[in-house]
Amino acid sequence: MNPDLELARDLVTKARDALRRGDKLGARMLGEQAALAAPDFEDAWLILVASDENPEDALAYARKALELSPQSPRARKAVEWAEGKLNQPKVESERVIPSRNPAPSGIPIIRETAQEKPAAEPRRKGRVILYAGALGLLACIVFAFAAWSALSNPALASFLESAPAPTQENLWAPVEIAKPSITPIDAGAPVAQAPATSTPVVIADTPTPQPQPTVTATALPTDQATAIPSATETPAVLAMDILADTPTSAYVPPTAGPVAVPPASGGESRGGVRWIDVDLTHQMVYAYEGDTIVNSFVVSTGTSMTPTVTGKFKIWIKLKKTNMSGPGYYLADVPYTMYFYKGYGLHGTYWHSNFGTPMSHGCVNLSIPDAEWLFYWASEGTVVNVHY
Repeated sequence: MNPDLELARDLVTKARDALRRGDKLGARMLGEQAALAAPDFEDAWLILVASDENPEDALAYARKALELSPQSPRARKAVEWAEGKLNQPKVESERVIPSRNPAPSGIPIIRETAQEKPAAEPRRKGRVILYAGALGLLACIVFAFAAWSALSNPALASFLESAPAPTQENLWAPVEIAKPSITPIDAGAPVAQAPATSTPVVIADTPTPQPQPTVTATALPTDQATAIPSATETPAVLAMDILADTPTSAYVPPTAGPVAVPPASGGESRGGVRWIDVDLTHQMVYAYEGDTIVNSFVVSTGTSMTPTVTGKFKIWIKLKKTNMSGPGYYLADVPYTMYFYKGYGLHGTYWHSNFGTPMSHGCVNLSIPDAEWLFYWASEGTVVNVHY
């Protein structure tokens, strides 16, 4: 007797009880444990279809169940239900259709959207009256606040009391300044002049042809005359030396991975067969097409306490987003997960970025962009070779 299968059956029974109680989260966790214990057990996947709220994941679980049992009417019905749930728009209210006879084991509980009942006319009128009263009360509060603000304003209060509003004190006064009058000069009238020996009067409008060096010399301060350096009169000489080019070292691009390239699987030549190589020693993952590396990633694998399994496996399911749990941890919505042996898989990681160092509970941790590329490049059945 297979102990893993017995454990999976016990977990499925508990998951059905959880679904009857309406505990979807507990049912989904039990279904995941059952699927990891016995990946070929159809009922475990049907429990996941019924308990997962994500339509994409539910459809992936249903297709996995149909792949395990192509002739199973329950699996076909689960696929049709999941596809319908994925295509229908999401609604806020849902109800579970009760049935007199209990559903057979493993069949997902089909849900239908509850039709909204039209509200009664009196109830609608009551809501309108309530809303109108609330708006009226709000308008009264706003009006009262505006009136209080207006009365508290000194300018408006003085206006309401028929008193002149306080004005700003004028700090200026108009002053009449007498404009100077210009008296024309009569050329014929005698003008009081200085003695003939004095210097002639210079009119500002008429420029004098003779320079006055003595006035300019006395107007300039002595320190400005001495501040002018005499070296500015001598032209400068610019000297340039042409040096030979200094040779620099040539740029060497970094290598994509370690020098030791893992060998191709199964002796395949360049036939384009895709497979994945996990190097636990160098913490690297290589994507192969035949014997050619098309991409490589730095990863984090299991620690010495929780090592990653070694051997040659195949990807048995791909999930765009899933939950992971174990002793002492629970991770929600782990992106781009590809299981290759029981609960061991390659997936994206958002809780650390210490890639290149063993960090996981046994899975192969990749950055989210690297996991997304590998998720869409690989497919179910792709070989995963894990080694040191």
